[in-house]
Amino acid sequence: MHYANTYLEKPVVPDVKITGEGTTDVLKCMLNTGSDIYQGACKKRGSTLKEEYKNVSGTCYMDPRDMAKLGVNNWDTVLVKTDWGEVVVNAAVSRDAPHEGTIFICKGPWANTVVSHDTYCCSDPTYKGVKCTVEKTDRKVLLMADLMRWVYKKYVDEDDNDVVENMESLGERPVYKGRKWEELIDHDL
Repeated sequence: MHYANTYLEKPVVPDVKITGEGTTDVLKCMLNTGSDIYQGACKKRGSTLKEEYKNVSGTCYMDPRDMAKLGVNNWDTVLVKTDWGEVVVNAAVSRDAPHEGTIFICKGPWANTVVSHDTYCCSDPTYKGVKCTVEKTDRKVLLMADLMRWVYKKYVDEDDNDVVENMESLGERPVYKGRKWEELIDHDL
């Protein structure tokens, strides 16, 4: 029996090298979130805990002129802040440019940390037109399990709440209450 290949190679983003330091430290933008076929393919394959999902969904697609203003290149990290939270994501040149002043993050855990959970009586949060700021950072983009632990204190015991940032990465393996699968096999089963 022949099965169709469900893996989709994401097209390479344009290779734009920004020279210089940039003209601003903080850029005011409008954030839009939405679906992406490559992010959907990762979810269907069950790879949401993996590096590839982080690279698809944990990326902020920007106009190259906005990247130049910040002095960031493809795959540098940026901090996106809104009234509802902040998240570190990769920066990448958008294939849909020009759209100066607007950024796009695929729907998912990284985008959900910076959009309102309020539905305003329409049963859907506001995923588009969110005012935000973007700034260059040296912090790294977290894998999904680590992001869930950081933002929602998932996989954290109550007494560990203050030391989340110092904890070892949960990595790409399934976790249960902060423990990796191998630990469960050895101790609980």
